[in-house]
Amino acid sequence: MIIAVIIAGVLLNFILYLSFGSLILSIPCKKEEGQTRLSVRLLVGFFFYYTVFFVFCVPVMKLYRPLSLLSLIWGVTVLSVTAVSAFINHRLWYEDIKGILKFIKENRLLFALMLLLVGIQVFLTVCSYNFTLDAAYYVAGVSTNVDTNMINVYDPFTGAWQDHFEMRYFFATYPVQDAVVCQIFKIPPLIWTKSVMALTIVILTNIVYYLIADKLNKKYRDDRDNGRSYTKAMALTLVMILFINLTFNTIYSSSVFLLTRTYEGKAIVGNLGIFFIFYLFILINDDEAFYGAWLSLFFACFGASTVSSTANMLLPVEITVLFVPYILRNRKYSKIPGYLFCVMPGIVFSLLFVLYVKGKFVFYTYPR
Repeated sequence: MIIAVIIAGVLLNFILYLSFGSLILSIPCKKEEGQTRLSVRLLVGFFFYYTVFFVFCVPVMKLYRPLSLLSLIWGVTVLSVTAVSAFINHRLWYEDIKGILKFIKENRLLFALMLLLVGIQVFLTVCSYNFTLDAAYYVAGVSTNVDTNMINVYDPFTGAWQDHFEMRYFFATYPVQDAVVCQIFKIPPLIWTKSVMALTIVILTNIVYYLIADKLNKKYRDDRDNGRSYTKAMALTLVMILFINLTFNTIYSSSVFLLTRTYEGKAIVGNLGIFFIFYLFILINDDEAFYGAWLSLFFACFGASTVSSTANMLLPVEITVLFVPYILRNRKYSKIPGYLFCVMPGIVFSLLFVLYVKGKFVFYTYPR
């Protein structure tokens, strides 16, 4: 029964992410530009999903309203977005299914290898024993919100009432979304966080790995007469990535976060967020960006900041390191507004946190 719940939860996440991603990318997309690939829409949908949730969550939390109200609002929102997206993109989704089947048929060995590599990571993730305080805090935070029907009002470790919101976690609404899902579907928080979300993040991260590997091995992919070389190159790249994740087992690496603390916000930012932004940069740098790539980059930055406050410092640095040399080298100064737009979420959230630490403002957990 638990396994069935986990599988259903992962599938539900993918359906929701695809619905949000397909909808937001169908708005700026022109017919002559073509459609973005399924995997990209899925990944963009992940970050756009948490961006939209942030917009609804913060006012409800700030106004000291119950979690059940947010669950109602978010449930209606998700159903509406999914229905609209299905109406607009149902033909595209049908083509996606045919594309997946075609890919499996033409790349049986590569697909089997990908399943094996993901399976190894899923096994290690589910079976890993996490003894860190952060891991306990994430699960306890979700459980506390569900049990008290409030949002971040009580301390997850002690159960004591907090008279103000801790700004380090106030804008990171990702765990609150977990609480909403657990309340709606009556799923135990430990199962949802450590199993459902952990598996979801592992699969999404490996999709990014595949996209980057596919881009790096483009010369083999475009040579239709050299299909075996493409399979070998992709296999070697994906195996080496797994090898790095398995051997870089220190407390300071994103690899150990991916395999042992997968459902934590820092793990998502340090793996899924960083690599997806790097993939978008590769496309933009090679002048192969899809229509809406900069919009996707913005939602990746904003959505990551709502997942973990770590993104507020990390992603602006990554965006700067990647795109400032790109803009200067190619003299594409018209891209400066896009660059500033993408780094703005992290900078704004960081400044708000500094102002909070300096005592300039505070958000209380009760009406005043």
